[in-house]
Amino acid sequence: MFDIQLSGKAPIYEQLYGGIAALIASGRLKADEKLPAVREVAKSLGINPNTVQKAYAQLESAGLIYSMPAKGSYVSAQPQTTEVFRVQALQKLSAELKNARSFGVTYDEVMDAVKQIWSDDRNGGEV
Repeated sequence: MFDIQLSGKAPIYEQLYGGIAALIASGRLKADEKLPAVREVAKSLGINPNTVQKAYAQLESAGLIYSMPAKGSYVSAQPQTTEVFRVQALQKLSAELKNARSFGVTYDEVMDAVKQIWSDDRNGGEV
């Protein structure tokens, strides 16, 4: 079963989507690996099966999983998932940068933050 913690303000289906997507991106869920049935996930997490189905539908729409009628859902091939995550990350980044700009954050402030993040990454990810 999934090792996913559901907490926070985001809708549960988005948290589940993000958790499964992260498991796929990290390689903990492999290409063509069968995902647990919707009802099984719902029961183990104590959530509505419709919530799980919505998360699975979004994962399929994003190309992260595929489903086979009467057989279940499976993880898509890995090369495709990396590009999906990259595109999603760029979309989120763009939206956040627009939001920051609307609050008066300057280009130089953004670049300083970017340099700090990349510097932290080169130094072992410590903040």
